[in-house]
This record gives sequence, C-alpha cells and structure tokens, in this order.
Amino acid sequence: MVPANDSVGYNRAWTSDKETVIGIVPIGYADGLSRRLSNGRGKLMVNGTRVPIIGNVCMDMCMIDITGLQAREGDEVLIFGKELPLSELAADMETIPYEILTGLSRRVKRIYYEE
Repeated sequence: MVPANDSVGYNRAWTSDKETVIGIVPIGYADGLSRRLSNGRGKLMVNGTRVPIIGNVCMDMCMIDITGLQAREGDEVLIFGKELPLSELAADMETIPYEILTGLSRRVKRIYYEE
C-alpha cells in the first residue's frame, strides 16, 4: 500500500491521489508488454475486474492498482484473453492485434494444442 501523494515506477511517473494498494505483475517490456500501456492507459484483469497499469511499465514487471479488490499473491492476472480481448489492448496502444502478438518475446511460455 502506498499513501496519497507517493509516486510509483520509473521517473516517478505516476502519483497516487489517495491511499492505494499496488499489485506487482512479473511481466514487462522485455516480455512484450508495451511501455505505451503505462500510467493508466492499459488495463489488466484480476479476479474478473479490469485494473489500470500504473507507473511506467518496467523491463520485468508492471504495477497495477488493486485498491478495493479481494486479491492475493498468486492470483491469476489476465493480460489478454476471452474476457479482455486483444483488440482492446491494441486500441489502448493505438496499434493492431498482430503487432502485439509478434512482439511477445521468447520469455513468454507458449503451450501448443493439436486438434
């Protein structure tokens, strides 16, 4: 938790306007999560709720505002999927979904299914 008027992230780019509970997600721009999603522009999903990315996306992590959520360490965080379409993420980045998919680094685990 950070108190009001505290900053979060590289260059202190985001400042809390109230006491805020911060979640740390281990994905960053080295994984393909664009810095264009920093400071509330992008959203992730925690326990069915969209939450803003706060501060600048870091190389290996990003921070999210989970104030008011029943969230705990180890909860699943959705970057994109059925409930948070890739097209929404692309719109937040002012790009197309294909650019996002081709930007995912080798660090992101892939699971392939054969039908």
